[in-house]
Amino acid sequence: MPEKIKLRFAILVDSPLLKKWQADSIQYVVDTKHAEFVGFIQNIGSTKPSAKSVSVGFRSLYKNIDRNGPLQLTEWEKQFPTTPKFSFTPEQKGVANYFNKSDLETFKSLELDVVLRFGFGILKGEVLNIPTYGIWSFHHGNPRKYRGGPAAFWEIFNGDSITGSMLQQLTEQLDQGQLIREGFFQTTNHSYRANLHHVLEETSVWPALAVKAIVHHPQRRLKLQAIPEKGKLYKLPGNFTSLQFLFKLIANKVRFHLDRLFRAEKWNVGRVAQPIEELVNHPLKPVKWLNEAPNSSYYADPFAWNKKEVLLELYNYITSKGSLKKLDTNSGKLSNFLDDKTHYSYPFSIQHDEKRYVLPENYTSNLLQLHEVDEQLNVLQKRVLLEGQWIDPTLFEKDGKWWLSCMHASSPKENLYLFYANSIEGPYHPHLLNPVSTDIRSARPAGTPFLLNGKIIRPTQNCSKTYGGNIVLKQIEKLSPTEFEESFVREILPPKGRYAEGLHTLSTTGDEILVDGKRYHFNFWNFWNQLKASFNK
Repeated sequence: MPEKIKLRFAILVDSPLLKKWQADSIQYVVDTKHAEFVGFIQNIGSTKPSAKSVSVGFRSLYKNIDRNGPLQLTEWEKQFPTTPKFSFTPEQKGVANYFNKSDLETFKSLELDVVLRFGFGILKGEVLNIPTYGIWSFHHGNPRKYRGGPAAFWEIFNGDSITGSMLQQLTEQLDQGQLIREGFFQTTNHSYRANLHHVLEETSVWPALAVKAIVHHPQRRLKLQAIPEKGKLYKLPGNFTSLQFLFKLIANKVRFHLDRLFRAEKWNVGRVAQPIEELVNHPLKPVKWLNEAPNSSYYADPFAWNKKEVLLELYNYITSKGSLKKLDTNSGKLSNFLDDKTHYSYPFSIQHDEKRYVLPENYTSNLLQLHEVDEQLNVLQKRVLLEGQWIDPTLFEKDGKWWLSCMHASSPKENLYLFYANSIEGPYHPHLLNPVSTDIRSARPAGTPFLLNGKIIRPTQNCSKTYGGNIVLKQIEKLSPTEFEESFVREILPPKGRYAEGLHTLSTTGDEILVDGKRYHFNFWNFWNQLKASFNK
């Protein structure tokens, strides 16, 4: 472990006001205990566009979301009263701002390691190279498709299922900085407010994670990547575009509520005569689907118990809860495993040192418990691995350590968390960079990790278009308490036929694969529960 150090950091701002997500981002950096907040550098020149340049239509859309949540304004002098303030007046040349000689000297005297840009417009010149690790800036949008602004707007307008965001180190090239961190979120297409708020809230911690990565790197380096190809440059929408956007929002909201009421998921479990390792280079073979659960319920999340018996979730629409069962795939007989007043799902099973374990999802209990069981699924012992609402917990062993991957209920589809221990039974410690990945397309675990050519292959869910849309195989390239990297292997789409709407579990018996597939149908109990929930809001 490197000696304790503190990076010196400052903030570039345009006014005495900060948005809440910006203030949160500053606080996250301070809370790492690895950074000293040196000061606010305020632009006292004029960088803001005239109000006339913003259409009446867009102002009308935006004013409804600019008053609370992450966009709520706060006076930074009150929130950080002891932090020094410096006033600079940049020189504007074309569209860019440059620091004059006097301001550059003051800037150098601060001996900064990191600067967060929340103002000053487009920055160029010598100032970019003065901080040890550069000037960092958020771009809330996927630069491959969306440059410019407004954030989280054009994704809804264009019907894009994914809204991206990135933290970059600025360079002289516009929109061609060095990528520090990137994430992808499911677009909330029926609410501009919800879509924007979610992205801002989830990304505000990224500078803190980057600071921790620097401090704990053996050479104290920041891993940088070239930003991919540039997408279309968007501008603020005019009145006609804003009106079109409003109609899209209304249509999407109507569709959203109709889907909630009339389209219930119907999952079922299937068997595939194929080793799981084959999926790296070969397509999924035909699925032999089991008989469906009764109409008020469904089967999902299959994990093999033995050659003929499967552990799975039986979800009941009447109670809106899942329970864990053992299913004899030959006879169709169901046996109870875990069935009480709380919700159970995802009965991840594993064998180690002649012991058998089941690690189910049980987030409603606020406990993640490892169940040691016998051959008849009698619970011998329970150990609490984590407290909190953890989803799809998945265990694997690598280089003498046990790793636990899971999601949190606050962001169940996008943020991947890792924990590690020297024993399968714990205690488990959080990864330094949690969440280690933010990607709606491949963060959430989707079954049994497996070893191939010395590398862990992690089945994941792609939830960008729908929950459990399909499986993505990811290969873990770097794994330690302070590092995590993985690469794309291949995508596995749902097989054609009755269950072609989703595929979100991939587990193995050795020479056979277990999967689950999704279709949609009308379910009265889902309709009734959704209707009640709407009236109770």
